[in-house]
Amino acid sequence: MADVDVYLSGTPTGRLAKVGEKHVFTYDVPQTSDVNNREAVSLTMPLRLESYSHEALHPVFQMNLPEGHLREVIERATAKQYGSDDLTMLAILGRNHIGRLEYSRSGQPLPPKSDQVPDLFSLLGSNDEQLFSQLMDRFALQSAVAGVQPKVLVDLAANPTDKVTFPLDSYIIKSWGDEFPELACNEYVCLTLCREAGLNTAPFYLSDNGRLLITERFDIDDNKVPMGFEDFCVLQGKTTREKYDASLESCTNVIRHFVSPEYQPRALSDFFKLTLINILVRNGDAHLKNSGVIYSDLKGHTVGQLPAVKRFLAPVFDVVSTVPYLPNDTMALSLTGSKRWPKWKVLEKFGKSHCGLNNREIKTIVADIEQAVHKTLPLLAKLKNSHPSFAGIADQMEKLMHTSFDS
Repeated sequence: MADVDVYLSGTPTGRLAKVGEKHVFTYDVPQTSDVNNREAVSLTMPLRLESYSHEALHPVFQMNLPEGHLREVIERATAKQYGSDDLTMLAILGRNHIGRLEYSRSGQPLPPKSDQVPDLFSLLGSNDEQLFSQLMDRFALQSAVAGVQPKVLVDLAANPTDKVTFPLDSYIIKSWGDEFPELACNEYVCLTLCREAGLNTAPFYLSDNGRLLITERFDIDDNKVPMGFEDFCVLQGKTTREKYDASLESCTNVIRHFVSPEYQPRALSDFFKLTLINILVRNGDAHLKNSGVIYSDLKGHTVGQLPAVKRFLAPVFDVVSTVPYLPNDTMALSLTGSKRWPKWKVLEKFGKSHCGLNNREIKTIVADIEQAVHKTLPLLAKLKNSHPSFAGIADQMEKLMHTSFDS
């Protein structure tokens, strides 16, 4: 197991190593006394001379490690030659991570990025049922993205004539397995509901055959510069395995601590709205890794003081209705100590006590969601008709979306 050099958008920042049973990260020795010219790798790991030790891999480095089918594909291609430990996985994936962090084997340069890209419209219009398998084979080694749902990171040209024209837009392409059929249609409906309700979502698309959900990456700004992103697992100091071991109340504490003060009221309001939508559609997988904070950089982030940079609640992503597949599913995170789907009085109290909302604001949020449901139901009916195998799931989702919060 080799040590790993850690980069921030191409700039060397520190070294990550396995020392005995611990993972140790040490910032590079500063070349200047001006701390404002240096950057931290995480909101939870400010600049300091002392190393950061962690029994498991530090949460910020663990955040984007592939899971499920994607990790299996990568390990089949690389384990024999390179090994399959977490540090090796980070180095193999190099600069193809969500956020600003990049990795290489110690002493070796960052690998170049590939310019061989498909175009967005050909993916959306393809009827090839094996297309995602082909994308997985081609792009798995460029896809450091967490989650058990099959997905890959791909740079796509905006149109068929721009296949190798830069800048390219970067997307996350997701499919589904036999265990959760028609999940792309499911998530497309749920994200549409979120968008219609006024929540911030990255642009997203459904392929014509309903097999692929393609979402534009929100961690790359308009100038194609990677932004910092940290999910709530990282910000609560938890490992990926602990993504269900928290509460909705603790998430509001994260927002208050890490989102810039001027953006906290909107962030808390949006988090409450998202919570209501997750409960409405019965999303039992709204865990800590499905919320996060984004920012441009962490220059000058030292112990005891958060950086002055603007820090926002990240756009909404990974919203699905899980109960059609798992009828007895519960909430991913607890509320008042329980993961049972809560009654309205509990939600109302959560909105007031933890999200800082008053009665008028809560009523407005509920009205926004009800109006969004009205706008989204025709889409659900359209997808039900165009994708017959989605019909049974769509019927259950329609029934859920007709449910009143106070019922």
